[in-house]
Amino acid sequence: MRLRLQCSQVWGGIRDEDVDACSAALDASLLSHACEGGRGGDVYYFSVCDGDQLTRIALADVMGHGERVSEVSQWLFDAMRRRMNDLDGDEILRELNTIALDRGISAMTTAAVGALYRADSSFYFSYAGHHPALVLRRGATHWEPATLERGSDESNLPLGVLPDARYEQGRLHLRSGDRIAMYTDGLIEAPRSDGELFGIDRLRAVLDREARADLQQTKTAVLGDVRAHTGGSLVHDDVTLLLAELR
Repeated sequence: MRLRLQCSQVWGGIRDEDVDACSAALDASLLSHACEGGRGGDVYYFSVCDGDQLTRIALADVMGHGERVSEVSQWLFDAMRRRMNDLDGDEILRELNTIALDRGISAMTTAAVGALYRADSSFYFSYAGHHPALVLRRGATHWEPATLERGSDESNLPLGVLPDARYEQGRLHLRSGDRIAMYTDGLIEAPRSDGELFGIDRLRAVLDREARADLQQTKTAVLGDVRAHTGGSLVHDDVTLLLAELR
């Protein structure tokens, strides 16, 4: 399935999905697999601004399932819709943190919000306790983390931890052919039979190995290595992987 993201659209949710998508700014390939099937604890969204200039991508990893996850999914959808034309992903995280505290959310929720802005060919990114996105420059063979400058102990925390938590936004200049990878804990915490986790090093190794492959092939290779590591099972946790390439 290939999805064309339209202007003023927010697409995503919490359902199982294996889909390719595109906007004026990027091509993307997404896999989200719930360990219990159907609807899990991982939330993913794309949004495209009115002028098709800003494509935002967001992931959230909610501990647990059911109503709690549905609430966070709706909060993220609403925040992205309200701020569709804004560059400030850190403001989305501040808003979500306030909502989580007001509603008394107790489950740990991490999130990553990124945006590709065509006007300055930049990737803007913010994290709430989430693993950094990985970036592959066109022509390179090694993926590198998109990290924020180190903030205080009260910055970039998971949602719902502190009322005064601050969220920062980083920026990377990208060019056509550069790639971005975002993922949830379930991917790198996939366990082997002896308990050893798949880990970030194995993830980066397979991404490096597939640096010349297309997005769909890369996604398939990552999932193949994860399944080989676990013996074929993905019942340990929800798993989401999002790959994007700048047009």
